[in-house]
This record gives sequence, C-alpha cells and structure tokens, in this order.
Amino acid sequence: MEEFNTLPLTHLTGSICRVMDVAPPKQSEGEIDRLVEYVFEKTNGKPVDRALMYNPDAIGQWTCKKYSEKFASVRKNAPLELPLLTVFPPKTPVCFGSMYTGASPSVHGIQSYTKPVIKIDSIFDAMIRAGKKPCIVAVKNSSMSKIFNERDMDYYIEDYDDTAVAKALELIEQDKYDLICVYNQEFDDVMHRSHPNSKRSQRAINHYATYFDMLARQIEKHWTSHNTLLGYAPDHGTHREWYLLGNHGKNIPDDMNIFHYYGVIPSKDLEQ
Repeated sequence: MEEFNTLPLTHLTGSICRVMDVAPPKQSEGEIDRLVEYVFEKTNGKPVDRALMYNPDAIGQWTCKKYSEKFASVRKNAPLELPLLTVFPPKTPVCFGSMYTGASPSVHGIQSYTKPVIKIDSIFDAMIRAGKKPCIVAVKNSSMSKIFNERDMDYYIEDYDDTAVAKALELIEQDKYDLICVYNQEFDDVMHRSHPNSKRSQRAINHYATYFDMLARQIEKHWTSHNTLLGYAPDHGTHREWYLLGNHGKNIPDDMNIFHYYGVIPSKDLEQ
C-alpha cells in the first residue's frame, strides 16, 4: 500500500522566496532544504532573479510514475524531482492557496471548492514588497484567475491552455516580470469527463509536457542575463471513482501525493 509523502507543499513558497532573496510571506510555514540547496548549487550561491512556475492541474505522483516516459522532457528541463504532500482537501483552490501563501488551508481560509480572494500574505505580496514584478497567466474562471486577485500586479486571463501558454511566451520575450505563474487545466477537465487513464487524459499529459518545454526554450532564448528557477508544479492528484469517472478530494495517496520538478536555467554570464 502506498504511503503518504511527508514533505509539505506549504514549504514551497518559503523556498522560492529564499532562492530569490525575498522575505517570505508572514504565514509561510518553512522551506524545502533540498530545493534551496539544489538551486544555490546550480548558481554558485547566487540568488535567482527570475522564476517561472508552470502549474498543470491534477497531475499526481502516481500519474508521473505510470506514464514516466511522458515526463522525459519535463525531467530534462527540471531534473530535481520532489515528492510532496499536498493539503487537504485536495481541491484546486485549496491547494494553490497553500502553494502560494505557504500556509495551511485553515490559515489562508479556503477549505473547500470555493474561489474567494485570499486576504493573507502571499508570494505575490512578498515579491511586490521586494520591488519585484510578479504576474499570473491563467485560464478564465479558474482558481488561479481568482484567488490571488486584488494585488498591485498584472493578470492575464485567457480562454484556455494554449492561449495562456502563448501569452506566457510573449511575456518571457518582453522580459519584464520576475515571477510568472502559468496555470493550465486540460488534464483536470478531461479526467473528470472520462478518467485519469483515458486516451484524452494521456493526450493532456503530453500537452502539458510540450507546453513546459516551449516555456523552457523561450527562457533560454530571452532570459539570457538572468538565473531562472523553472518549476513544473501541480496542485493535487486524482483517482477513479466507483462510477468510473475521475475525481479528487479524498485523503488518499493517489490524491495527496504529488511530484514537483525543478530546474535552473543559468544566465549566460554564469555559464562562462
């Protein structure tokens, strides 16, 4: 029987802030030592000054293992694999609330599938205080398009995954944001209408990998003067219900265990 992971998702925000030399949000719970050490090893101890977080909805650890070959390009771009435990209940707004505040659901306030604006301190507030420019690129009506609103930052709300990625590619070329979070949702959509192993779900996994690779190539092309943290960071996993459709929300390893993947794309100056 699969066991629960022990590394908490709530420690991610503190880790990103640490490697970007930014004071973390007030309620952030901790750091992931392995991630911090990995980044500084790649940058010779220097902070990263850019971060791109790709947020593919509903990719659980078991999916990464079962379809390992579909994640080959993800691992190539982001070779550090972190086994994380998401928060309960494993619902999208709950999980992203914790991912980007570093706080548990009882602290940030979303404890069910609702999408209110989170009022507590977040990674976006921390970046703004530090004089950095964050932005969110998300599909319309998604959790990420709503729960971190009302900040002095830019939001790009797109029709679906492909146009969200196209916008992110454009923003990378403009080279004006320090933190870009890109949210995609195809896998979650299709697995709810079929199941997590369906052909449509497998195509969605492939699309996520393709988009992530496109973002990495664009960073290599346009962020040559920056040390960049690149993350493939899903929110929760999935399971198949007795009535055969895919779902998530239970306190079981299939829903709670996730893999995140991280890489560093160094500046050309650092490489020389």
